[in-house]
Amino acid sequence: MIGGIDFASSQLTSIYNSNSEQLSSTLSKIASGKKFQNASEDLIGFIRSTKIGLEIDGYDQVKQNLTNFKTYTSAAVQAGSSLYENLSKMKSLAEKYAGTSDTDLQSEYAAEFETLRKQVSSTLSNSSVDGINITTSGSSLKKADLNPEGTGSLDLNFTASAVAANITAFDITDTDIVTDIQAEIDNTLTYLSEAKSFDNIASQQLKLTDTIINSKQAVKSLITDIDDAKEMNNALDQSVRQQAAISMMAQANMSRQSIVKLYM
Repeated sequence: MIGGIDFASSQLTSIYNSNSEQLSSTLSKIASGKKFQNASEDLIGFIRSTKIGLEIDGYDQVKQNLTNFKTYTSAAVQAGSSLYENLSKMKSLAEKYAGTSDTDLQSEYAAEFETLRKQVSSTLSNSSVDGINITTSGSSLKKADLNPEGTGSLDLNFTASAVAANITAFDITDTDIVTDIQAEIDNTLTYLSEAKSFDNIASQQLKLTDTIINSKQAVKSLITDIDDAKEMNNALDQSVRQQAAISMMAQANMSRQSIVKLYM
């Protein structure tokens, strides 16, 4: 009889120890928020989460490069807008100058024209990002990959822009000055249109990259993160089982002591 009780106690102890291990594991998951901490706990899950983590890192770098690229395009839009506005004012002043014989008005128009000419020249000379003049045309100013594999990219390369040397030579008294200014306005409009196009594309690609990153993070979360409600329920169930095992062990111990007393 005593042997039977000892066997039952042994079984209850085994159940208690098993429940303790399960409860400890569940509480560790709840504390960390993760289903596993290393490859030994879930090799397949670990491999999948590591792969997705590397993909996320790759797109984070793409996002960083696109953000830097957009710094260039935003600056180009600002420079192009300023150039167009000032060149248009210069054209208007040149037309007014040619349309009057009033020397006082001509002097006034010429002074304002010269101020604007210097502003335009300054914009063309000083519109730089990271030491690169963004009003330059005909060469690559900045590149940004669209994916970690580098299979697609944006290349900031303008086909036209206002020519600094021409601006420097502008003289409101020249008979062809209005035509010359219009030529630079046309170049600037091409530049501004391309700058806005690049800027919009960069914005769209940033949004797309954010969507990709968020989607991959969600997938990784499904692989690695615990279901809080499920694990809390597991912890409660395992705690109840553990308490039941303790109670049964206590009862078995009391029964064993009672039987021993019968033979004393």
